[in-house]
Amino acid sequence: MDKTEKLGQSIIQHGPESNRIYLMNLWPSDFPGIIDKIDTLAKSNGYTKLFVKVPSKYGAAFRMAGYETEALVPGFFNGAEDALFMVKYRDSERRNPNREEMEIFQQLLLSDANSEIPELDNSHILRLLTPEDTPEMVKVFAEVFESYPFPIFDTEFLKKEMSEETRYFGVFQDGKLVGISSAECNDSLKNAEMTDFAVLPSQRGKKMAIHLLRTMENHLKENRFKSFYTIARLKSPSMNKTFLNNGYRYTGTLVNNTHIAGQIESMNVWYKQG
Repeated sequence: MDKTEKLGQSIIQHGPESNRIYLMNLWPSDFPGIIDKIDTLAKSNGYTKLFVKVPSKYGAAFRMAGYETEALVPGFFNGAEDALFMVKYRDSERRNPNREEMEIFQQLLLSDANSEIPELDNSHILRLLTPEDTPEMVKVFAEVFESYPFPIFDTEFLKKEMSEETRYFGVFQDGKLVGISSAECNDSLKNAEMTDFAVLPSQRGKKMAIHLLRTMENHLKENRFKSFYTIARLKSPSMNKTFLNNGYRYTGTLVNNTHIAGQIESMNVWYKQG
C-alpha cells in the first residue's frame, strides 16, 4: 500500500503500488523548494511518474521544472482559484494511455447527456453512513475492488476519515448495504471530491451511482460548497457517463496514474460548480 506522509508541511502520497509521487496538498512555505525534493524522492525510489495538485499561481514554476498540465478543476480553491493537475514522467512509455479505452471514451464525450433516471423503489433507503456501518462498508468495497489507492478495506481508516472531513453515503436494500459513495470535503476551501463509488454487481442497472451523486451534491449545496470534482477510471464508461449525465465537465485524463482494481489505470477528471 502506498503511504501518505508529510514532505515539509505538505502532504504527499507515494509508493511502489502506483509507482508515483502525488503531491496532494502544497503548503505555501514549502514552495519552491518542494519541487526539487519531489524530484529527489522520485529518483531515489525509481518512481516513473510525478503528479501534483497545485493552485494555478504555482503552475509556471512547475512547468519550468518539466511538468505539464493533464487536467484542472476551475474554482477549486474557494471558488477563487483553479487547481492544476500537473505531471512529469520519468518513463516515456507511461505517458501513453490505452488507445482502445481512449477511443471508447471519446465516443462517450460525443454522446448526448441523459439526466432522466428511474426512481428507487421503497425497498431502498439512501442515507449518510456512520462509524457503525464500517464493517458492512468493508464487505462492499472488498467485493467491488481488487485493490484501491487508499486503505478502504480497513474499518479504522474509514472511521478516521469520517472523523475528519470525508462524508460517506450508502444505499440500503431491505436493510442490506448495497452501494457506497463518498464526498472528500474541504470545508475551508468549499470543494469536494466525489469518489469511492462502489455498487454490488447484483444491483447494477438501477442507476444507484447517480442517486448517490445527487444526494451528495444536495447535502453539500446546503453547506455552501462551491466546487465538485471527481477522478473517474478511464476504463469505466458507465461511471464517466454518470458524471456526464449529471452536468459535470471533462477537463483531462491523468494517464496511467492510479493503482486500482489490480492495475495502474488512467483516470478522467470531471468538475461541476456548486
